[in-house]
Amino acid sequence: MSTATGNCKCSYTVGLVGLSAFGFLLSLYTSYVELRAEQDRSYQALCDISERISCTKVFTSSYGRGFGIAGKVFGEGSFLNVPNGFYGIFYYFLVAACSFSDHLRIARVNSYLILLSNGLSLYLAYLLYFILEDLCIVCVTTYAVNLISLILALQKIQILVREEQVMRAINTAKKAK
Repeated sequence: MSTATGNCKCSYTVGLVGLSAFGFLLSLYTSYVELRAEQDRSYQALCDISERISCTKVFTSSYGRGFGIAGKVFGEGSFLNVPNGFYGIFYYFLVAACSFSDHLRIARVNSYLILLSNGLSLYLAYLLYFILEDLCIVCVTTYAVNLISLILALQKIQILVREEQVMRAINTAKKAK
């Protein structure tokens, strides 16, 4: 492995972990706002700028828990029908943990997780714009974090695949001698 390849892998790892930490903090904030708004209906979050730009409106909607799906499928009292931010906290922790690995299989699993989150981001963006007719700055920021994470995860996989091919070629050459 060359130093350049190692530096690239490290850069992608740092980027993924940094984005995961940011996403983790966004998810904590999302959960805090939702729980606080449930306790105090007059609560105004920092991200509530106007009637059409309101995070609280989105987080406290029926889509703010279990992605608007868990409550309908498993019941409103289900342990799966928690604020979406709780899922984000778990998800970003898992992505950060997987990002430290330089094993190709784990990197692929991580990229599948991130791809799934991007699909979920598309679903939530659709709900945000067309159903709730709102703009949530925290939500859109989360979508951006997920998209950039996907790009970094795929680039890291590309490097790991190339590295594996080089190692295979070296081992084949050694066996041929």
